[in-house]
This record gives sequence, structure tokens and C-alpha cells, in this order.
Amino acid sequence: MDISFWKHHPVSDQHGYQLAQEALAFQNTFQFDFLKLTPAGDWLAVCYGAKDEVWENDPVGRRKITSFPLKENKDFYNLKNFSFQEKLLVEIFKALQICCTQVKVPVYATIFCPLSQLIQISGIDLFLKTAQTDPEAIDAALDVIIYNTKKVIEKASEIGVKGLYYVTQHMQPDILSLEIYKQFGKSSDETCLLKAADFFDSIIFHLHGNDCFACISENIPKLSIHCTYNQIQTINSKSIEESGYPIIYGLPANTLSKVNNEQDCKEILENFPLNTLLTCECVLPLDFPNEKINFWKKACK
Repeated sequence: MDISFWKHHPVSDQHGYQLAQEALAFQNTFQFDFLKLTPAGDWLAVCYGAKDEVWENDPVGRRKITSFPLKENKDFYNLKNFSFQEKLLVEIFKALQICCTQVKVPVYATIFCPLSQLIQISGIDLFLKTAQTDPEAIDAALDVIIYNTKKVIEKASEIGVKGLYYVTQHMQPDILSLEIYKQFGKSSDETCLLKAADFFDSIIFHLHGNDCFACISENIPKLSIHCTYNQIQTINSKSIEESGYPIIYGLPANTLSKVNNEQDCKEILENFPLNTLLTCECVLPLDFPNEKINFWKKACK
């Protein structure tokens, strides 16, 4: 079984060289089976004009969006194709390139799905209002975001990235209904994932949150679904099980942290549905102890 964990690197995640050095130091400490570069989750939204100046000491290192570039319906029609001179785009590609040249294991890029990117630049309230009153505006914005996301995928492959960690934050019913996702997100995800399958050796589709749903088609090569394990069987969790894809259940941070030795890890692993990868449910807390990562690595190997 492979193992890989990752952390955010707030402050450093705004600068390519510094982000790469932190990611490489973490990888060199533990020698995971792959390195996932973890930029700020809104890094592509920032390239459209979102502002995220604030990191408010979030325990896992997330930054807070402070200003949305889309203010009204008409703004959805005015998104532009990336020039690839956008500052943060340049920095993250620099970090990816450094990592690809410095490690022998595969490097994974983190890319949020088009629908999540759009909500990051509009805010959920404006998105839902526009979806109801002017769905063509949503489609127009998604067309541009899909194009840009596919270009990001291509360019990441060109510099040596071997895997994709593809993220949705909104496939959960307390944020978006399944019907809204099917209307606006399903085809955009399938388009980007099929594109990624042409360029990468592996794709991990991370469904962020609890009780997420899955409804993508079953013909996307190289794809695994990564999600939180929901011990209570629901319609949504059943949809993931029936998706036709391998499932990677990430261990929650509170489960990962309560171990004190390798035997504790083994006892948890015996009762947890694992596939080919041992990892966290999303991202490790910034203060997660190194010795506990070592317990898990030894138990896994």
C-alpha cells in the first residue's frame, strides 16, 4: 500500500521557490510514495482577480477570500483566458517545476474543478442567484474556466507533473443540490478529467466535505475517488460506492492523531476500509506531529 500525506504552507504558498522548498523538506523527511504540491486552495481563483490577503491562523493553513471579482450577472460574461503571466500562476508552476526536478517519486498538482473555481470568484450567494436568474451566464463563465483549466493541465504535464489531485468543495447537499451540480458541474468535471487522463498517470478526485455525492460517468481512465469515510450509510455515500471507481477513504485528522505507537495504527487499519493509498481525509493540520506520521508510515509499510 502506498502512503502520502501533505500540509498547506501558508505564507510560503504565495511564492514558488519557498513553497517548493517546504514541500521538498516535508517529502525528504518522510519519503512518501508521491509528493502532492499543496498551494492555497484558491490559487486559480486569485488568477481571475479574487483577493485572499488574509491567513487568519487557520489550523490547517487555509487562506480566506476577502474580495470576489464577480459582483453581478454581467461579470460572468467577462472572464478572460489566462495569459500564463498571472503572478500566482507563474509562482505555482515554478514550485511544480522545482519539485519535479528534485524528487524521484511522482509529483501531483492540485487543481480545483471549474465549478469550485467559479464559486470562489463569485461567492456562493451570487452563484446561486445567477444560476436561477441567468443560467447562460454560468455557462459562459464555465466555458472560460474549463478552457483555462485544461491549459493548466497541459502545461503541468509538460514540466513533468505525473498526477492530478482534482478537488471539488461543493458536491455536498448542504452547499449545492445534486440537481444544480448535474446542471453546471457534471459535464465540466468530466471534460477536465478526461483531458487529465490524456496527460497524467493517475488522477485523485477529492470530494471535500462530509456526505458528498458522486455522479460522474464511469468511463474516465486512471481515476480514483478520495473522500471522508462516512460510517452511516446514506444515499450520497452509496452513490460513491456505486460510482464504479476505486475509493480512497482518507483517515480523519483526529483518528490519525490519537495513536501513540505503530500498534495503535495497525489496530485502526484493521477496521478501516482502505484501498491502495493511506492518506488523510483532506490535509494534515499544520501542527501535526512528525512522530505520528512516522508511526503511520511504519504501520503501512
